[in-house]
Amino acid sequence: MFSHHARVVLLLALAPAAHAQMLELRPRAPEHAGPVRAHPFPDAALPGQGRGYRLIVKFDDAARARAFGGVPQSQVGVDLAAVRALAAKEGLVFTPALDWSETRAAALEQRAALRSGRAQPDLLGLHYVTVPGNAPEQLEVVGNRLAALPGVEYAEIEALGVPPPADIAPPTPNLAASQGYTQPNPGMYASVLWAEGIRGQGVRLADCEYGWVTSHEDLVDAGVVPEPGQTPVSSVASFGWDEHGTAALGASAAPWNGYGVNGLAPLAEFATFPEWTVEGGSRRLQAITNAIDTSDAGDVVLLEMQATGAGGGYGPAELVNSIRIVCKLGVDAGVVVVGAAGNGDQNLDGPAYASYMAAGDSGAILVGAGSANGGHHKLGFSTYGSRVDVQGWGESVFTLGYGDYAAYGGDKKQRYTAGFSGTSSGSAVVAGAAVLLQSAAIDRLGAPLDPLVLRDILVNTGTPQGSGGAIGPLPNLQAALDFIDNLAPATVWQDLGFALPGTSGAPVLAGSGNLAAGGTLSLALSGAPVLAPCALFAGASDLSLPFAGGTFVPSPDVYLPFPTTTLQGTLPYQVQLPQGVPPGATLWFQYWVLDPFAPSGLSASNAVSATAP
Repeated sequence: MFSHHARVVLLLALAPAAHAQMLELRPRAPEHAGPVRAHPFPDAALPGQGRGYRLIVKFDDAARARAFGGVPQSQVGVDLAAVRALAAKEGLVFTPALDWSETRAAALEQRAALRSGRAQPDLLGLHYVTVPGNAPEQLEVVGNRLAALPGVEYAEIEALGVPPPADIAPPTPNLAASQGYTQPNPGMYASVLWAEGIRGQGVRLADCEYGWVTSHEDLVDAGVVPEPGQTPVSSVASFGWDEHGTAALGASAAPWNGYGVNGLAPLAEFATFPEWTVEGGSRRLQAITNAIDTSDAGDVVLLEMQATGAGGGYGPAELVNSIRIVCKLGVDAGVVVVGAAGNGDQNLDGPAYASYMAAGDSGAILVGAGSANGGHHKLGFSTYGSRVDVQGWGESVFTLGYGDYAAYGGDKKQRYTAGFSGTSSGSAVVAGAAVLLQSAAIDRLGAPLDPLVLRDILVNTGTPQGSGGAIGPLPNLQAALDFIDNLAPATVWQDLGFALPGTSGAPVLAGSGNLAAGGTLSLALSGAPVLAPCALFAGASDLSLPFAGGTFVPSPDVYLPFPTTTLQGTLPYQVQLPQGVPPGATLWFQYWVLDPFAPSGLSASNAVSATAP
């Protein structure tokens, strides 16, 4: 009886998704950035901080535009003659915004498309444009001309050297000598999850900002992994911006070692991606995209940064369209993106931000700055509006760095602060909360939460905001954990073996997720030959029949056929089940791969089974 029901579930859920990934991806709406403007720095340009502006152009996805010798060319014959004519007249030089290969970009785009059912942007169509003189007014004129040309999706100007959204003048006094944000109200109830043994295991947090003192005595044992080949410029330390990263990372990463502070998620993995380096210059877009690309579904990427806004103050980094589309792509790929709303007291619902709001929701979790008391009021400097999802403590966050609380031995590696503040501190503690909830979901449900589901849980279970413009509730991790516990219990997954090695060895299939109604099913293939056509077979019974020198395990009730190809030998697949599988029912999964140089012309992954609770 249940086998028939399980087959129906598979046909309803997997089969339409199989067609969508090959033929019927929902189209991507192009960005409309509006007039190209160089928004002024709200605090005026300070000398020596690398401040300036840069013009960015995104070509139409269909153009497949790439720069060769500084000149854009279409890989598929789209006419870009008008762009080249303007470039020749104005002396423009185009360079790729991302230093990625076609294969790497296609892999991330395919990952996001397969998971979301939506077409994804052509990442390598993003280019920086060098304009002689580089004066803001020149960038505006050239940018508006480029935006009007055929083959160009949009042009925009990015402000460089924007300070992180850190402490607000006057300096915050030493008001707290403990981490109140980890405790019950007015804190986030992280201590409740700790008591359940949930401390971030199974999740990675990647922090994108200027710099860190990872040799701090309370970070040196955290195992923080820096982005390879990137060295923050020396100015980052001279401006004290490495203290900012130390404080942000310390709130989540500091080990429980008997001294210093206790990080919110000490058992998580941690990585850093600097946005201003010796090797890459100002590279915010590159840092964020690399962080997302190297994150698995369920991992968290933190954007400790802000952007100049149209309203004359600072707002979220995703005010820059290129950042927003990469954030959206990351969310489509299953990565949780948490970003500071910015320290600009900007109303994102106001007319100055109409084009930003009309562009749609990136799916990132934007965080405002709230008071560190039971009122949870908006702090005066925080950017706000309906797009800001939740708040974090924007004052009195006790963590590492700065030394206003103590600097033991006068050592920079032993500095502590009781006053980390701004939307920086708010986003740092919310990112830690997101890591804890993903860890809880893995423990309770067998798989991390979808980024949009996680965001909804944080909003709907949070402690309500007090006064001021909208910045959302403060996460209440006890209520969020109760919500997760009320979801269906975890599906039981088993690795059954039966892999058939090919020219690249034996492909590996890993399954996770929940077979309950509304649950998300994840099947990740790795170790297959690069660009190999492959098919995923799913069935409600175990055949285990000899085939092609191996064992064909699942009954072929549903299959995603061979035109589905791997990139870099990997293929992620994820689908949400509209109906649940009956309790106790088991489903079986296995990939078969076309492998012309294998003895039988095929290789096969191990089979996995999933039993509904």
